[in-house]
Amino acid sequence: MKRRDALKAIGVSMVASGFLFHRCGNEKTDRVISRINLELKEGRELWERERLEELNSFTFFDQHEKETLTELVDLVIPADEDSPAASGVGVPDFIEFIVKDQPELQQPMRDGLKWIDDYSQQQFRGAFTGITADQRTQVLDRIAYPEPESSELQSGIAFFALLRELTASGYFTTKAGIEYLGYVGNRPNVWEGVPTDVLRQYHLTHLIT
Repeated sequence: MKRRDALKAIGVSMVASGFLFHRCGNEKTDRVISRINLELKEGRELWERERLEELNSFTFFDQHEKETLTELVDLVIPADEDSPAASGVGVPDFIEFIVKDQPELQQPMRDGLKWIDDYSQQQFRGAFTGITADQRTQVLDRIAYPEPESSELQSGIAFFALLRELTASGYFTTKAGIEYLGYVGNRPNVWEGVPTDVLRQYHLTHLIT
């Protein structure tokens, strides 16, 4: 199965269940679904506006971490002929928002990004963003599809699981992601009036226009 197809399956299951990023409680899920536009819109309660202003007042990832994150999410969901890559729809910014909103995720994400750099340095003598595209794919494949005997990669494997979940949640809550899934949700039926044969049965054909 292609990586995009696997992520599509994850996205379908999340949308179908109405449940995005399972670490979010109901209240936090509502904030996630509102996306990270962070524009104050009418209809938000005061606490929502204050919370968004607070989260928008600082950044968590430094420039190098953000560049590494961008490379990673685009490896998880690359562009294809029909859809943009994850970074093209703002997934790195989505993840930035989530880790600020949920501080318990900050250390795992920061440690994971450092692990990626350390492993890349060990294997290819360069930080993740400084090695070749093929080498980056090799690093990611080793933690995305680990061998049974890969205990030395456990930290990277755990990080990738979190990264993949965040990336899929971010991507499949965008217009491009939903279009890629082909998910249209519930749509109202078109009512065309009482069928003609029923009107005839009850001698109401004069109602036919």
